[in-house]
Amino acid sequence: MSAFQRKLDILQFVPSAPRKVSSRQIFENLQNCGHHNIDMRTVQRDLVSLENIGLFGLDVDKRSKPYGWFINAYFKKLNLSLMDGNTALAFKVLEQSGATLPNSTLKEMQPYFAKASQVLEQDSDSLLTNWLRSVADSQVSQPLIPPEIDATSFERLKSAIFFKKQISADIKRIFSGGNEMVWKHYDRVNPMGLVKQDGRQLFVCTFGSLHKRRYALPLQFIRNVTVTDEDCQQEFGEQENIQTLSANNKEDIKLQLLVKNKSLFLLHGYRLSDDQVITQSIQADKSLLTATVKDTNKLRAFLRGLGDNIEVIAPQKLRQYFVELSERLFFAYQQEVVQDRRLPSD
Repeated sequence: MSAFQRKLDILQFVPSAPRKVSSRQIFENLQNCGHHNIDMRTVQRDLVSLENIGLFGLDVDKRSKPYGWFINAYFKKLNLSLMDGNTALAFKVLEQSGATLPNSTLKEMQPYFAKASQVLEQDSDSLLTNWLRSVADSQVSQPLIPPEIDATSFERLKSAIFFKKQISADIKRIFSGGNEMVWKHYDRVNPMGLVKQDGRQLFVCTFGSLHKRRYALPLQFIRNVTVTDEDCQQEFGEQENIQTLSANNKEDIKLQLLVKNKSLFLLHGYRLSDDQVITQSIQADKSLLTATVKDTNKLRAFLRGLGDNIEVIAPQKLRQYFVELSERLFFAYQQEVVQDRRLPSD
């Protein structure tokens, strides 16, 4: 094995203070995990080298023999004074996208974020700083100004998720048969996660111990959050993933689209599903696309955005949806034309 791998394995066998381990014990552990062609002297040199680097919190107690090696209790993962540009760039990108990290993690990372900014600002013309200015995560859809979120409630929600505690909160709801949104107070709410979906922050939860339905609530619909001492009474099963929550209850459909050839660039390379196939149709200027997908609101919004560049052929239920949508749009715009013709000219 390489010297680099050997040093990584050495660090794996060094405990945090107040526990200690001798170089002899580390040597024996290394041999047991596959490092057969090494001697005690090599291990000792590696330990001294790792200690001198100062990045790993490695320390040694020399008050008695054999010397005891340990990770300093005050070690904070990285030596801030030795942060290089590449590490600074990584921390800066993490800071920009870290809103959904646990509160304790964000607090712990603040010194690294501050140091990263300092390192990058010291050389504003560096290639790394230019990379930060040149690369962005952009939304394809129409940009919208996000609603204001209660910062205190957001922090408490993250704390409740992290510690798996129930909350009480005021939640804005629209009830069946009503048109107005009202604030209603709820107790015994089980926090299950946060989802960032197309720029929106959603809080996923259940209510009580018996009601199994999961709700994904926009964060601006939640206020006056209190974290209780009660443990969550529901949680995800081992096979569930919060990232697929919205699609779990949607059926698979065999989608067939007629796509204008001039618009195939929208789909070539990027696929709707792993089994997507594009073949020539009987119409010279169009191709037939087939794919197995979930019939979700997001899929329908995507197809609506393609306008008259596509025609839904199957399934019939989805085709009927677009037929009715087209009729409503036609009626609405025809009404507009009639009204415009009745307006007096200037």
